[in-house]
Amino acid sequence: MVTFVPKFVLQAAVDWTAAADENMRAHGFHHLDTTAEGMRVHRAFEETHPRPVATVSTVADHLDHMREAASVDHIGIGGDYDGTAFTPDGLNDVSGYPNLIAELLDRGWSKPDLAKLTWQNAVRVLSEAEDVAGDLRSSRAPSNATLESLDT
Repeated sequence: MVTFVPKFVLQAAVDWTAAADENMRAHGFHHLDTTAEGMRVHRAFEETHPRPVATVSTVADHLDHMREAASVDHIGIGGDYDGTAFTPDGLNDVSGYPNLIAELLDRGWSKPDLAKLTWQNAVRVLSEAEDVAGDLRSSRAPSNATLESLDT
């Protein structure tokens, strides 16, 4: 599944994140510090260095690249926005997907390719996973392994 988090689709967001992390370290904080003082330092950085924002077009560029690199048969988009603090303009939630689909149509994506991107690939992979699970169920008992035993 494709992620739309700006630092995955926008080099400026990667650079901004690195600069924000370095700013935190320069002030004596871990880059993930959530203390009140650490948050003040981070907010001050954001006020003077606005966070880059990805757009629908940026995401379409990302999808074009993925389609070229891996083929349309191996990419998909979903609707899980949980845990995503920053989203591209026009894709704040799944209600923005028509904007993305329109952009991809304008770029020459076919309706069959868009069907693969939006649902067919995900359904195919889940179906294949169910087939593997069924085959394994018929050939062996469920595992009683614990994470602790697997980590040793």
